[in-house]
Amino acid sequence: MTETGSDTLTADTGNANCRELLDVMTARGLDTVILSPGSRNAPLLIGVSARDELRKIIIPDERTAAFAALGIGLVTRRPIALICTSGTALYNYAPAVAEAYYQNIPLIVITADRPSQWIDQDDSQTLRQPGALDKIVKRSYDIPPETGMISPCANPEYRSEREWFVNRIANEAYTTATSGMPGPVHVNMQFGTPLDETVALRRRHVRTVEVIPNDAPLPPHLCRELALRLTDKKVMVTAGFMGADNELNKALSEFSRLPNVTVICETISNLHLDGHAFMADSLFTGIEKEQLDSLRPDVVISVGGALVSRMLKEYLRGCTAAEHWTLSDTDVSTDCFQHLSLHVDYSPQRFFKGIASMTRQLIRKGHCMPGVGYRDAWQIERERIFQNNLRRLSVTPWSELSALARVFASVPENYNVFLSNGTCVRYAQLLTDKPPHASYCNRGVSGIDGTNATALGVSMAYGGTTLLVTGDMSFAYCPEVMHLQKLAGGDLRIVVVSNGGGGIFRFIKTTRQLETREKYFCCDQRLPVGDVARVYGWNYRNAHDMESLAAGLEYLYETPSTLLEITADPDTSAETLIRWMERPGS
Repeated sequence: MTETGSDTLTADTGNANCRELLDVMTARGLDTVILSPGSRNAPLLIGVSARDELRKIIIPDERTAAFAALGIGLVTRRPIALICTSGTALYNYAPAVAEAYYQNIPLIVITADRPSQWIDQDDSQTLRQPGALDKIVKRSYDIPPETGMISPCANPEYRSEREWFVNRIANEAYTTATSGMPGPVHVNMQFGTPLDETVALRRRHVRTVEVIPNDAPLPPHLCRELALRLTDKKVMVTAGFMGADNELNKALSEFSRLPNVTVICETISNLHLDGHAFMADSLFTGIEKEQLDSLRPDVVISVGGALVSRMLKEYLRGCTAAEHWTLSDTDVSTDCFQHLSLHVDYSPQRFFKGIASMTRQLIRKGHCMPGVGYRDAWQIERERIFQNNLRRLSVTPWSELSALARVFASVPENYNVFLSNGTCVRYAQLLTDKPPHASYCNRGVSGIDGTNATALGVSMAYGGTTLLVTGDMSFAYCPEVMHLQKLAGGDLRIVVVSNGGGGIFRFIKTTRQLETREKYFCCDQRLPVGDVARVYGWNYRNAHDMESLAAGLEYLYETPSTLLEITADPDTSAETLIRWMERPGS
């Protein structure tokens, strides 16, 4: 991989469609492009290389490129363009584009294609590309070759309808990706002769379509109505995966101080609230069923994406008498708890800020709040379970759980953490009390194949250190990111939990008793993690007990390009986790 911020080239692509598309995109604010080499996409590669305002990142493997773009988007929440050649290259983008779709990341996927008349005609590297990503993008566009649409345009600003058409598509694609609930779009471009001549780079004005977002606060009458509906209710807010947002954090922090409100945050919600708010799984294993029943909410307000915690979801699905409210960061039909009753089409920031302020006004005017004490009741349980967990950890033998508890407790507060799916994100849910600067995981569709590359993208977008915490199975998908990181820069460090393949299958009920578990589910590949790290020029440490873990973590935090491997007996680790998750009295 190579990365450039400026090139000395003054030659631009001779393809007018590419020039129009790139000029509109950059004028609208696109500043980062990840490119994969090819011949059919040559006009796009030449055009991007000529534009100094674009940051160019070159990653030959399209799947890795797409996940790296996803990682950058998770941190910046800004549009990133992906450019690839024709044929199967497009389909390598699909896993990361699916994740971006469910994480609301505005990827702009630009694919080169053969002219439509040559599709299905046994010509080289052709397949049906238009609409190939329709199920996982907000919208797809297909731009015919430059020689099409030569009719004059009624608007004299354009030399032909072709130029007007490409301008319109470029504006629409950018607007669609970034407006409302952001998400990926697909622009397919047909090229007849990709290796055409170049022209001198010419800076010119292009039409851009301005978009004014709707950031209006809740109208006073609606704010009062909703506040009145909540003041006599026990309210629970659940927070799934989200990007870091200081305004939302402040608004929800204020809302959470109301005496009838409790907030349950997941580790990857990127909220920073006081009072052990990140104990979802510990709460639902540490509180007896009768007590949980008494703590049931009257109203559940959900923010963010899908929840990791199966226990939290099951608990709220059982609260059939409770109302469920969703806000504008969720689709109106999202009914995860199966009793959706209200969708408020205002941003979570505006909602919580307005309702908290209005509720305090109602309290000052003497309005009764029957739910008083609900917040404190949950807080008492949180503190009790937190202290109990500290006692349990002090006598827990060496295992994945005890090791990762030490890791999560030691992460410097200015780090970003990227968690792999499966075991690691669930341990983080169980063991994290105070999150670091930000935490991420591919929980949109919860795949494990792009973990390393997405973490690489996060590290490229973040000015500080990013720590990837992953299992050996996830790590095996793309260890070459260690080489890519050397080329791209950024500060990425890695913890690999070597648990003999898919350790989660030794824990979950559906597979742990199967005779075929180890061969067909866990699939221990015996990856030589240390050798892999050394091949790519990384520093390597191994932790096999608490003493070596302490030394390994100290080295990890002091030394860039370090991989720390944690090895623990997989069966002991599974049994330790099973015992830890047992409910009192069960």
